[in-house]
Amino acid sequence: MKKKTLVICDDDKIDVKLFKKYLGPEKTKNYEILEVNSGDELNELIKSKKYNIDLLLLDYYLGDTTGLELLRTVNKEHNFPVIILTGRGDEEIAVECMKEGASDYIAKYLISNYDLEKTINQAMERWEVEQERDHLLGIAAHELRNPLSVILGYTEILQDYDEIEFVKQKEMINVIHERSRHLLNIINELLDITRIDKGIVSLKKRICDLQKLVRKKVDEYKYQAGKKKIKINFVSEYEKILVEIDPDRLEEVLSNFIDNAIKYSPQHTSILISLNKNNDKAELTIKDEGLGIKENELKYLFKLFSSKKISTLPTGKETRTGLGLAICKKVIDAHGGEIFVESQIGKGSAFTIVLPIDPNLSNDQKVSEK
Repeated sequence: MKKKTLVICDDDKIDVKLFKKYLGPEKTKNYEILEVNSGDELNELIKSKKYNIDLLLLDYYLGDTTGLELLRTVNKEHNFPVIILTGRGDEEIAVECMKEGASDYIAKYLISNYDLEKTINQAMERWEVEQERDHLLGIAAHELRNPLSVILGYTEILQDYDEIEFVKQKEMINVIHERSRHLLNIINELLDITRIDKGIVSLKKRICDLQKLVRKKVDEYKYQAGKKKIKINFVSEYEKILVEIDPDRLEEVLSNFIDNAIKYSPQHTSILISLNKNNDKAELTIKDEGLGIKENELKYLFKLFSSKKISTLPTGKETRTGLGLAICKKVIDAHGGEIFVESQIGKGSAFTIVLPIDPNLSNDQKVSEK
């Protein structure tokens, strides 16, 4: 495992020793820890570009300058998270530093009470999410601007010119409709991600036939798949599989997985969607013959803002935001289910959604003839 590079900027060597002591000798081995005693030394270290800094632990009191002043400089010119080190009674200072962009703070007089490695990891994860949220907002602004420009352009043409051939009018209306749907998808994802960020996933559950719901979604996507010469096949051993779900939210999940299977598959390939039972669980698998995902990137699939970590690109230049699968996982988690993925580069991916089945529901009717 590659070591993380931590920089401790503190003019009190005893405090630095205490930090290492309470981090622990075993945990310390996971990091390359660099020590600087002043703001000037910190700036020199950063400007040297000898190290790829993963985290800065910055003391608030540093002789002629303060941690807040250095924090502003670091946030303006450099790209790594910062934890502020404070003394007793400095909680208000720490809050001010958080407002200026610090990822967290550690009260030095309580350092023995901290799980320091956990605090460090959480600060890095929080900072990464914030950076990727900013990245997402940039993507969203770009994604919203382009279709809006097309919609405005075409509506102005339709308003200003009376003599437009019917076929041409219909083409323009179709483009406006398609671009409007794309805008709606982006907005829905942004709204979903806001709720999920706050831990809110509301469900309106009722008993539904999962087999019927899946078949409906497959039929809806056959036209889209057909445009890329992709064939979708649906198989199930059962006439029906009753589950207690929120059908609207599950349709969103299915749409995302089927859309992705089409998006990341080359022309003249197939997508197999299978639905069956395994004891008290329903198992739905969407298997494509697409490009596949690198093994070391699979861990990012269901994380928020993960798109820039996944090197596999859509085969038809379709857009992506990195939100869909994270939303899907939260929805399936809320149903008490699970999602699994298997993938091989050049051979495709298989996503399996597992949902619990209420044992009191009748699910014994199998297909009589295949």
